[in-house]
Amino acid sequence: MYKTIKKIISRCDVCQKSKITNQLLRGPIISNIPERPRQMVSLDLMGPLPRGQLGVKYILALVDIFSKHIKIYAIRRATTNIILNKIKNEYIPECGHIESILTDNGTQFQNKRWQQELTKLGIKHQYTTTYHPESNPVERYSREIGRILRTYCHKKHTTWSKYLQKIEFWLNNTINSSTGYTPYEILRGQKQPLNIDKFIEFPPQPVNSSHKVIIELARRKMTKMAEYRNQYKDKGKKFIEYKPNQWILIREHKLSNAEDKEISKFFLLYRGPYRITEVNNNNTVTIVDETGLESTHNMKNVKPYTPPDPGKIPGQSTSQ
Repeated sequence: MYKTIKKIISRCDVCQKSKITNQLLRGPIISNIPERPRQMVSLDLMGPLPRGQLGVKYILALVDIFSKHIKIYAIRRATTNIILNKIKNEYIPECGHIESILTDNGTQFQNKRWQQELTKLGIKHQYTTTYHPESNPVERYSREIGRILRTYCHKKHTTWSKYLQKIEFWLNNTINSSTGYTPYEILRGQKQPLNIDKFIEFPPQPVNSSHKVIIELARRKMTKMAEYRNQYKDKGKKFIEYKPNQWILIREHKLSNAEDKEISKFFLLYRGPYRITEVNNNNTVTIVDETGLESTHNMKNVKPYTPPDPGKIPGQSTSQ
């Protein structure tokens, strides 16, 4: 009797959609490390912020994933044209041509203008998975920028834009623990001259390694550290193994709405079910919804679904 009741409850459609599972809802950590500078650049937007000098309200950050080199721009509006102009007229002339760019699913990056201009520039475009900011490496730098700005702007929030150049300099000239070099040195093959060098004559330094050697040593160290970090975080973990045609639920992200008298805490946590069409090698699964629209979701935002009646899926036609 107990086993029968437990089985019935475990198959309850509403229960599965409203319950927080104790299962580990992520896949094994995968570190996709580029092989060279400018191979992939990660882009992020911060804002709107309090209006700063010259009317700027947003921060545009571009991080070279291999070297960790960052460029930070203050912009008035977060539009496709303004972002493209920054990339074409400032970033590429200063940092060199990039092979691919990684962004979130913002509307600025989903229109024809964005796609056409990147194609003209010979730049490939990749999206991060929805509701999974960790998949965009620049997010960590955005948090660091925010932390530094809190330190300097907590008394007067509108002064944030005047500190961006200094923050960029600090980040690019601090040795990164994962590479053993400063981002500036990896990107350009030499250390950036510092103002203090004009006033103090330091002892002669050893001749710098060639740019190729620096890149290779940085790549080896990043790979080694990533392997160690992943093994440590995944040790003893049991991951869910998804398969094509398996039914799953997808995490909801509904917001409260006072006008409609709705609160986010009372919405179901998951929606679905949906059938997996493909299990990807980057901890994501691809599904097709009831309208035929295909979408990809990180395993952190999905969980297995058990139909109440194995022969019939709620909300789905039996022909699927």
